[in-house]
Amino acid sequence: MGPYDYDLIFRGGEPLFTEKVLEQLIGQAFHSQHQETFPHQVFALVEGQWWRMMIDGPMLYMQRWDQAPEAWDIPEDEVSFPLRDLGEELELGGETLSGWSYGVRHHAPSLSLNFQNGRQITFFSTDGESWSSFELSRWEVSRLK
Repeated sequence: MGPYDYDLIFRGGEPLFTEKVLEQLIGQAFHSQHQETFPHQVFALVEGQWWRMMIDGPMLYMQRWDQAPEAWDIPEDEVSFPLRDLGEELELGGETLSGWSYGVRHHAPSLSLNFQNGRQITFFSTDGESWSSFELSRWEVSRLK
């Protein structure tokens, strides 16, 4: 059993990503004097609609978002929230999604975006509190008879 003795809690809408084009994928980091976390939250632009995806403890959020994400900071607290264009960096922008999935990994919610070309990006936590890492995989379908 992990740090939570209750089930993952899903909050927000369930986007219909199947056969939709991922236009942009932006990761937002959290930087302070004592901590660096990337991605802290993720924003996906799918067919003109922004989605904000993040976790808070056992809760997974997938929310419609009204505007593109913006970098921001709080200078007096020496905290910043810079952006990174994962869509361009990983060549995912313009790819067609085959759907998404979520579950628990390292005792915290994880989220995968799945693409028709067999690639999958998964966002997960290494500390059980907020996302702090991601991995890009390519899956091949076995054609055994």
